[in-house]
Amino acid sequence: MKGTVFHGPHDVRVEQVDDPALKTPTDAMVRITCAGICGSDLHFYEGALPIVPGFVLGHEGVGVIEEVGAGIVRLKKGDRVVVSGVVACGRCYFCRRGQSSQCAESGSAIFGYGANSAGKLGWLGGAQSEAVRVPMADYTCFPLPDAIDDDAAVFLADMLPTAFFGALNGNIRPGDTVAIFGCGPVGLCAVMCAKLFGPAEVIAVDSIPYRLELARKLGATPVNRGSATGSSLQAIAELTDGRGADVTIEAVGKESALTAAIMSARGGGTVSVIGVFGMPWFNFPIYHAFTHDLTFRIGLANINTHIPELVRLMESGAIDPRPLISHVMPLDDAAKGYDIFSARTDNVMKVLLKP
Repeated sequence: MKGTVFHGPHDVRVEQVDDPALKTPTDAMVRITCAGICGSDLHFYEGALPIVPGFVLGHEGVGVIEEVGAGIVRLKKGDRVVVSGVVACGRCYFCRRGQSSQCAESGSAIFGYGANSAGKLGWLGGAQSEAVRVPMADYTCFPLPDAIDDDAAVFLADMLPTAFFGALNGNIRPGDTVAIFGCGPVGLCAVMCAKLFGPAEVIAVDSIPYRLELARKLGATPVNRGSATGSSLQAIAELTDGRGADVTIEAVGKESALTAAIMSARGGGTVSVIGVFGMPWFNFPIYHAFTHDLTFRIGLANINTHIPELVRLMESGAIDPRPLISHVMPLDDAAKGYDIFSARTDNVMKVLLKP
């Protein structure tokens, strides 16, 4: 089959790779019909996170069940499903508590993440391919209603659950002001998810004009962090009578954005972090956080836990991520998709690949 193979920073190629095969009774084989390139994939592409050359990329996939193991009870051949980016068993201590990202049985294995260790499940090929083996498929694959097409459903694999997780961690209350740092696909999904909780205002911070314009169309107040009229901290202070935002959400994965999110939160506010950071540590304004009584929440989203409720919200029309799609390409053009996404050219937002 064809797969998008990592060879080194700024070097991905669509090549022939081995077909996946079932290995355990709880595996399923999914033929991919739509895959997304995620902002966290760029950490590999740009050399910020380690990854094994020769590995197939991608953790956002939608497809059709082709084969199931003897231990599968919820799925059958022909089911159309979204594949969660993180594998989870649904039975362990953490999964039963809704913390599927901490699954003890899977080791929180992520598709297309060929880093330093293969983990409990061995290497998991990515979804930017023609097919993928899904371990623990009964709780990692989720059947889709006909009302949700592939282009919308692929956001359920990671981006929407991550954004929803960030909004939940922010403990947004009706009437709050929420400031979101980063208007990439995850940040704009966070705009949509934050609005579900009834805030008075959602502020979207970025430096790229076309992203800020899309944030405005989604109902946010755009703030250019590089504005000649002042920093985002000043703008947020002006919009909140000097208090700062009740909730800030960091959706970039950069030290500067996290620092701004912390410094922009009001006293007693909450900082929610969903960006994926490519560095192990950095300076943290802990004294400011201490004296301002900030609540700090960070972590890998519980994707499997949130997919069912997001399916219902999407099916009802309460949320629709498709305006974020800027490019739909054949799988063979994956290298081009990575190039424009990394360079932020051609007004790129979300790139989908179709085998």
